[in-house]
Amino acid sequence: MKASVKTFTHFSSAYGFRSYTISALADSPMHKIPFSLIKLIDSSLSSFAPTTTLLFHNFSHSIDCNICNTLIRRYTDSKNHSYSLYVYTQMRKLNILPDSSTFPSLLKSVAQLSCLEVGTSIHCSAIQLGFASDIYTNTALVSMYGICQQTDDARQLFDEIPERNVVTWNALITSYTHNRMFREAVDVFREMLGCGVKPGEVTMVGVLSACSHLGALSQGKWIHDYIVRNRLRVNVYVGTALIDMYAKCGDIDEAKKVFETMGLKNIYTWNVLISAYAMNGQGEAALQTFDRMVVEGVKPDAVTFLSVLCACCHQGFVEEGRRLFSNMINEFRLQPKIVHYGCMIDLLGRGGFLDEAMEMIHSMKLKPDAIIWRTLLGACRFHGREELGEFAFRKLLELEPTNGENYVLISNVHTQKKKWTEVGEVRELMDSSGIKKIPGCSSIEIENAVYEFKASDPLERGHEEIHMMLQDMKKQLKLAGYVPETEIALYDINEEEKEHNLIYHSEKLALAFGLLHSSEPTLRIMKNLRICQDCHQFFKLASAIYERNIVVRDIKRFHHFSGGLCSCKDYW
Repeated sequence: MKASVKTFTHFSSAYGFRSYTISALADSPMHKIPFSLIKLIDSSLSSFAPTTTLLFHNFSHSIDCNICNTLIRRYTDSKNHSYSLYVYTQMRKLNILPDSSTFPSLLKSVAQLSCLEVGTSIHCSAIQLGFASDIYTNTALVSMYGICQQTDDARQLFDEIPERNVVTWNALITSYTHNRMFREAVDVFREMLGCGVKPGEVTMVGVLSACSHLGALSQGKWIHDYIVRNRLRVNVYVGTALIDMYAKCGDIDEAKKVFETMGLKNIYTWNVLISAYAMNGQGEAALQTFDRMVVEGVKPDAVTFLSVLCACCHQGFVEEGRRLFSNMINEFRLQPKIVHYGCMIDLLGRGGFLDEAMEMIHSMKLKPDAIIWRTLLGACRFHGREELGEFAFRKLLELEPTNGENYVLISNVHTQKKKWTEVGEVRELMDSSGIKKIPGCSSIEIENAVYEFKASDPLERGHEEIHMMLQDMKKQLKLAGYVPETEIALYDINEEEKEHNLIYHSEKLALAFGLLHSSEPTLRIMKNLRICQDCHQFFKLASAIYERNIVVRDIKRFHHFSGGLCSCKDYW
């Protein structure tokens, strides 16, 4: 924790705050509040400038802590966060002492403005003024430190708080989820239960979000069971979080069940279900849900159209995507954002309409970003359009010269054309610039524990059983027709070395570990990159030979392997 008297003194000077004492309040005279002051306060709550400035200038002797608290609270609630801080600075200048109601709203504004140094100064003030044990102030401080990416400070303060309530626990859980520390969020939830604190709806939304990002289905199911056992209210937010958790863990059937049992649904609920179908390769269901949503009178928003356009991308529904994009603009009067154009470029590009994709890039009002050009480059790799791919790569060099993914994509375009000289030049450019490929990393959840694997030879890490399992799997799969896709491996090594590298991709390591240590009919694997062609073929055959369902969540979508087939129908 960085809060200290020294820090407080420094920022008192830097931000124009004036230190005040208890005696200042004792000596402050009471005044009757004139009608003109009431009118000015009302005007200040409606709009900031210049009425709030006039308020403090003309009626400084009539303003008290309650008036300032009201102003701070209203400005915070209306998202005018800088005005909240302005009111606080005027309190300091006028020697108006804050009370326990001042800090929660004020710290919320500080957090939204990411003013960590100001927040630290206010923390010091709260300690000096005797609020070190105030539960509301401390809870707001935990939240502020978390939003300002100071999770260690948030945790330290939490541990030092003498009294905590469910909101305090929620603040710590949210701090971790906000900073993508999802395992820590789940651990805090379990610690909360161990302390006998009954969680509420906000708690459940936070911890379910953590499970969603982890792909931790068994933990998410346990939380769902806890909600049912303890008869917690499944409001629209908890219900939507449950749908999202099941969807992002690849259990689309459970997601649909939760959706159908919900009484009240909002736009977010519909969007999450449509996105769930899109991610899990059920494009038809996504479009049907969109139609049902419109029929039931729920107006789609920009997120809705992003979800249905993604569904079209994953299924190759080019005509349907064109129609929806047109309806978004002409029927629903929504202006496409760069992400919507990205979906259309992906849809057209993968569908082979690369010239139409280029026309859209040139005609759109927004400036193409790196995602647009990378999407086009990916389509060029898919269709072997080397010249257009080079053009997209040059654009990417201007926007993201250090992103290794772009170099890998253009290298794959050249590899497909067997232009090894150009492949070598790309590798030399990467080496000279110090650019590295993002290493593949996969995880699998078995009995509530998550195991992570990086692409490497398991023998080097002491995992001989995984090595032996993979060698056996390769033999079995080759008998069933598996042929390693060695063209995607490095070009300047022999065929045996290429096969060796391919077999130790991270998702294959996770699969071998799962087959060895889990008897569950379905194995669920997460990967940080797009699954490669070789692993895709490998997993299809493995699902048939080992009679397991295998669900892989990569950076783009879900692949459900079963009986030698994949839900993506080899279009991904």
